[in-house]
Amino acid sequence: MSCYIYSLDELPKGFQFPRTFLEIINQEVILDLDPWWFLCEFEKFAKYWLLEMKNQYPTRKLIPFAKLSYSDDIVCFDGDDTSGDPKVFYVHAFASAGWEDRGYMDNFTEWLKIARLESARYKAEQANDE
Repeated sequence: MSCYIYSLDELPKGFQFPRTFLEIINQEVILDLDPWWFLCEFEKFAKYWLLEMKNQYPTRKLIPFAKLSYSDDIVCFDGDDTSGDPKVFYVHAFASAGWEDRGYMDNFTEWLKIARLESARYKAEQANDE
């Protein structure tokens, strides 16, 4: 499966995606982290959320990469970081500016660890409900 990656024109100058993120999204089959899903799986959604973050929070450089399926929570890379290992911000979309921040992880690897745990717990709960 091919994933959509934002073009250099869409990204803040000097921003680099984390190597681990690129490795995951370039796999034949994208990692299933339900209830999280990677925006790059759908170009239209990726572009929509990038524009939405720019419009809603113009003072922040947020690069959205995954969304929680049952809410407006999005995770975004810190577009101000040019290290190649940016922080990951939890953003509650559509909240008023200043109220959108739901915390952060130090980097993608740390977010991925938590997302895997959340996914396993979510899937177990879904299985118990059936």
